[in-house]
Amino acid sequence: MFLKQLHYLREIDRLRSFSKAAAACNVSQPALSRAIRQLEDELGIVIVDRKKKVFGLTAEGARVLKWAHDILRSVTEMRNEVSLSRQELVGTIRIGVIPTAVHIVPVLLHAIKDRIGAFSADVSVFPNVEIIEKLVTKQLDIGIMYYDQCPQAQAFVVRSLYEEEQVLAGTLAYDFPDAREISWEEAARFPLALLGQGMRCRQLVDIGFQTAGVEPVIRLETTSLELIHAEIMCGALATILPISSFPLRVPPMGRLQMRRLAGFSPGSIGLVRLSEHPPSDFVARVWKVALEIDFRQQLDNLCWPPEGQGLSGNGILMEK
Repeated sequence: MFLKQLHYLREIDRLRSFSKAAAACNVSQPALSRAIRQLEDELGIVIVDRKKKVFGLTAEGARVLKWAHDILRSVTEMRNEVSLSRQELVGTIRIGVIPTAVHIVPVLLHAIKDRIGAFSADVSVFPNVEIIEKLVTKQLDIGIMYYDQCPQAQAFVVRSLYEEEQVLAGTLAYDFPDAREISWEEAARFPLALLGQGMRCRQLVDIGFQTAGVEPVIRLETTSLELIHAEIMCGALATILPISSFPLRVPPMGRLQMRRLAGFSPGSIGLVRLSEHPPSDFVARVWKVALEIDFRQQLDNLCWPPEGQGLSGNGILMEK
């Protein structure tokens, strides 16, 4: 048995296609099919159900696939361990994060380095459902996501990080009310760029407007935070987004106004990992560091002036 056969099997299952898996593995389809046949012959079972028109694995094949994931993950961890020892790094972490929480990741990475030491990180941005899938297949160590979207099962360990807070944000091109808090009725007057309706934070925004009984002026819907940021920073539109979707390290003071939305029922962002087996020592330490960070304070520092400062009429921070 060769590791490449297990890798082929994993890709076949992921892509649900021999031809696509062959392309992903950079081999010919006959070579990939032959490798799977050899694996079946060696194990004395049928792995791929070739009698059905729709791709699928046999019951025995599903068990082999689980072992393949475990073996390949162990091999990756072994290679990482060797690489880390050569680079004098304390560990490596694979993190999956939802788009609107991306900007809290630098805060976490900085804290890990300060408290544990030099390390390597592989950070990927996925929607909630993909984070769950990749945790289950052990392609991620931890996820940062809406934890109310995590399946209520003993397979996961979930801990709260912070309550999300949506804000109306826009440049000084818009005449926002002076108060720190704005009503949904007031927010509905501004032309908005919003995330797509399939995204959880957008669904929470829709609930806010529906509860207030008002129709927002939506000029742009997109799955790209970068596009929304570009539109609002050039003054073309305003937006409603979680505070955590704006860069925490470089507050756009004097350029971007932010106002809390009153009566908003926030989403809860949490840390998620598999519970079926203990995490590595390094992942366990990262988990502990993440839970010790006051993300709420980090977010408040971005949006609200520190003690001794106030908001001017146009939203620019000014000394009292």
